[in-house]
Amino acid sequence: MAMKAKFDTLLSMDSEISESILNSLGDQICLIDRNGTICFTNQEWNRFGLSNGTTLSSFGIGANYLRQCEEEPAIFQGLQAILTGDADCFNFEYPCHSPAIKRWFLMQATPLQANNQAIEGVVIRHVDITKQKLLELQLKEYAEKDSLTSLFNRRYFEEQVIKEVSLSRQRGMYLSLLYIDVDNFKEINDGYGHPAGDRVLQELALQISDATRFSDTAARIGGDEFALLLPDTNKIELTLLANKLSLDIQQLKIQEQSRPIDVTVSIGGKSFIGDFPLNSMAQWADKALYLAKDKGKNQVVIL
Repeated sequence: MAMKAKFDTLLSMDSEISESILNSLGDQICLIDRNGTICFTNQEWNRFGLSNGTTLSSFGIGANYLRQCEEEPAIFQGLQAILTGDADCFNFEYPCHSPAIKRWFLMQATPLQANNQAIEGVVIRHVDITKQKLLELQLKEYAEKDSLTSLFNRRYFEEQVIKEVSLSRQRGMYLSLLYIDVDNFKEINDGYGHPAGDRVLQELALQISDATRFSDTAARIGGDEFALLLPDTNKIELTLLANKLSLDIQQLKIQEQSRPIDVTVSIGGKSFIGDFPLNSMAQWADKALYLAKDKGKNQVVIL
């Protein structure tokens, strides 16, 4: 009863707010007092909390919301800033995934006060932003990925090179770059058709992806040109990886209209360490790739 009385007091600060209006909203809403205690939750808050276990909106009336958020410093500090009058609002985006579906929510918090008087608590609202988030991720993938091979595109790769060069300099670690070029790709397109050529590129992309670690960046940087950026990889490790990748690609079995397509690649690369110029990476890798082709193609050259 004490909690209900406190809630009635909070609502009385604005005659236009009513429990029925809050319950009619599709977002999850709760009110907390200055101590962080939940004084009111709308029906959507209760419905979502009961069906989704321990989430930011699964605590009921009487629970201390601030205490529940102590393990999320950003949220705790954001709510405290509102209660002390240091912030007018606080937003926090977070995932709320289940085994069956991925969802994202936006927590919005604003001060609860009447007629610009003292802050009596915080209004907390959780908005489902899953559709917006999925669209953002889709647009991000379109901007970063090559549509044919699903590897990263040249623009993203070049941005990643800048980041990894900076990190390798700071940590004093090796950074390696590989360029991979399909041998006689024009002949493949002319002899088997462009759809077959596209399939070759897709198969190569899968092979390259299988050879990479989570920290590596694989990209299609041109028509039949691929690149691999490998942090913390020295010359010996780079040579072993490049030779294995070359052999694995030679063993690809690609059939087109009952005819096998023999695929080989030329690979050039180099490992860098220290304060090396950024633009020298591409120049050295280009030089190594040129030497590999000059040796008769289907070769690996690591400088």
